[in-house]
Amino acid sequence: MSNNTNFTGKSREWLTFTLFVGCYVLFDYAYFKIPVDLFSNVIYYHGVVTVCADVLNWLAPLEQVLAKQNHLLSAKANLEIVRGCDGAGVLFLVVSAVLVFPSGLKRKVLGLLLGTGLIYGLNLLRICVLYFVIAYQPGWFQLIHTYVAPTLMVIFGCFYFAWWAFGSTNRLHEPA
Repeated sequence: MSNNTNFTGKSREWLTFTLFVGCYVLFDYAYFKIPVDLFSNVIYYHGVVTVCADVLNWLAPLEQVLAKQNHLLSAKANLEIVRGCDGAGVLFLVVSAVLVFPSGLKRKVLGLLLGTGLIYGLNLLRICVLYFVIAYQPGWFQLIHTYVAPTLMVIFGCFYFAWWAFGSTNRLHEPA
């Protein structure tokens, strides 16, 4: 009888994992169906580039950063925001995890809103940092853009999910 109960728990874990992967794949598939022009001229321009240009000009007015389509432009840098530079991958991980985690609807909605806001804010910060890196330390750009920043985004996403999930249940879990 305990083997049957254990099998049911394992089945539920596999179902949750499968749903998580399925959600992620679905979001990723839909993401790549969005036309590139819509990203460059609308989504990135209004949702990322103009916001980052405003933040950069507020922090360092002498930079005189301009927002043009999907580019942050100045006399020192031309940073292009392209598909994949928008934090979508980390966002899809967090959203998928929150959606499949066993929790109430209110808690899920709160988790989705806070998680989306966190990832969006972190991505804006990442892009602003990358602007300064490309403007003042271009040799560091590849390392920070390719390895450091994405890794930190995933780590923050995981910590957020753990924090959110820990507060989502009142059940006590027995040690494995």
